[in-house]
Amino acid sequence: MTTFFDELAKKLAERWVSLLAIPGLLFLTAILLGARLRWAHALDVAYALDSLDNLVADLSRWPAARTALCVAGVLLAAAAVGLAAGGLAAGIRLIWLGRWPAPLAHWRRRARRDRWDDLVERRFALEDTSGRTEEMQAEIDDLAARANQLAMARPASPTWIGDRFKALESIGYQRYGLDLTFVWPAFWLVAPDLVRSEIEAAGGQFADATVRGSWATLYAMLALLWPPSAAVAVVTGFAAWRRGRSSVAAQTRLIEVALDLHGRALATALGVSDANATGPLTPDEGSEITRICRKGR
Repeated sequence: MTTFFDELAKKLAERWVSLLAIPGLLFLTAILLGARLRWAHALDVAYALDSLDNLVADLSRWPAARTALCVAGVLLAAAAVGLAAGGLAAGIRLIWLGRWPAPLAHWRRRARRDRWDDLVERRFALEDTSGRTEEMQAEIDDLAARANQLAMARPASPTWIGDRFKALESIGYQRYGLDLTFVWPAFWLVAPDLVRSEIEAAGGQFADATVRGSWATLYAMLALLWPPSAAVAVVTGFAAWRRGRSSVAAQTRLIEVALDLHGRALATALGVSDANATGPLTPDEGSEITRICRKGR
């Protein structure tokens, strides 16, 4: 047990350093530079180096005990900033998932839906045209690709990420009769370990992207004091956004394939289908699974 707790302590220390301490220290350093340079000397490298030299000289004259307390305080402040970034990540997640205030969400959802409808209508109009040429086929393919890039189904969320999960719910219900809101916990328990680990890995990447997005937000706020931090905010925010989209695309695709391959296992576990049955679920079986999992709700 001692060995187990020693290894656990090491893992927790590594997580603390990677998730809280290092990003927090970098942000505190940016705050220090911003407080000294501000707008007047925002890009003055010589002034920044002189300020840091003066700071180091002042610290070198401190007693050892005072220096130790200062180091401990900085580490605690870095951890506090990291915890704040983790809390802010929950808000970033809600924004990316499309949990917006009703008027703003309605306006954005309608704009995305109108754009998607226009692309699909133009595609169908060309497909119905007789005497299709290679140029027309290329335009049809382009319109289809642009519609799928916007949303895999008719937009129902103000954000692309929110629509990916909405499309997954729609596919589960229309193809298999599964209401994933109620069915998913039961399916998760019967899914193979490999499937769960892959989905969890993609979900972890999305969580990591939201944390990066929260750091980008903090650096954007710091830009009010020190303009160069805006560049860090833009780069970090763009990287977080790209990582969030790719991880959600991977996660939803994995869930969709998991339902294709292992939906039958859930039907067997609930007694909806015979143990010898093979192939994907039928809509009738999925509807029965949904009825069982709803429990009358």
